[in-house]
Amino acid sequence: MKNRFAYVSVLLVSVFLNVFLYLNQDSTPAEEDEEKPFFLYPTDHSSLDFPLTYDVDLPQFRTFSPHGDNILFADFVIRGTIADSFARKYNTKLPQNIVKNIQEIVYFLNGYKIRFREGDALTFFYDEKTGEILYLKYKNSSVRSVSEVYLFDAGNGAFYYTADGYALQPCITNGPFKGCPKVRFVYENNILVPVFEVPANDEVHLPFLAKLMEFDQSRGFGGTMELIYSNYATRAFFRGLASINPGLRKNALYKEKAVIGRSGYIFSDKKSGVIYFLRKFDNTIVSPFVFHHTEGRQLSEKSMLNFQILRNFYSKASEYAKNFEKSYF
Repeated sequence: MKNRFAYVSVLLVSVFLNVFLYLNQDSTPAEEDEEKPFFLYPTDHSSLDFPLTYDVDLPQFRTFSPHGDNILFADFVIRGTIADSFARKYNTKLPQNIVKNIQEIVYFLNGYKIRFREGDALTFFYDEKTGEILYLKYKNSSVRSVSEVYLFDAGNGAFYYTADGYALQPCITNGPFKGCPKVRFVYENNILVPVFEVPANDEVHLPFLAKLMEFDQSRGFGGTMELIYSNYATRAFFRGLASINPGLRKNALYKEKAVIGRSGYIFSDKKSGVIYFLRKFDNTIVSPFVFHHTEGRQLSEKSMLNFQILRNFYSKASEYAKNFEKSYF
């Protein structure tokens, strides 16, 4: 009798549980292969305690700039080209505009030459959207020097400054252009040459006594000119002139300050400016920043506080990034 009572009791409990589970189940049954939710960070921690990175197959540190833009970190030793060295570590391509940006910066850190050697090291943050480098550290393996450069706006536009607050690009004080035009670079016959970003239709004058050797006014490529600075046995080349002074004659000698033309546009990148570089008679290229007198520009005391804040930000961000990379490389 007791066994029968126990059996009935178990049966009733089983029926009751099945009815309860049936009434309380979700009206839309879940699919068996439904993925479980993925949490990027542990639920008991703040996301600020962790580096902002998403792809474990591409472990490149990313964070936000002081202006709130998405920025990426890179740190590698050069073995071969810059692009190959980057791809060897991060398994992805480095856009060509970033490679060019690196070359433009190192030009002013490396004796006005775009030359890298095996063992040189690059550390930098760049804007993911624009590709612009915001901070760069360059270790020169041959002279064992370390240089740091920051993109900073002191109220007159963003320029690169060294760690001591001097503009990366010095001003040429006795050149063919007015003021202190910013310099960018373009490829000419697979060589990067400087473009001085003077406004269109500005006067271009001779800095020294010069003999005019060649000139041509092409509608497709702008005015070109070759002169010899007579007292320096150096040839000067101009490209991208909007116009050439109509009174000029080949093999004629022209005095210092003579106006030879007006600035125009560089058709390869469709921006205003004039290509200007020099060669010795053995055909070796001479940088205008080596040939001419230059003067450095330093940030004002008022701007130095904000600049120091920017320096501290990238110092801390680099430390976080390198600690992050230790887990992957």
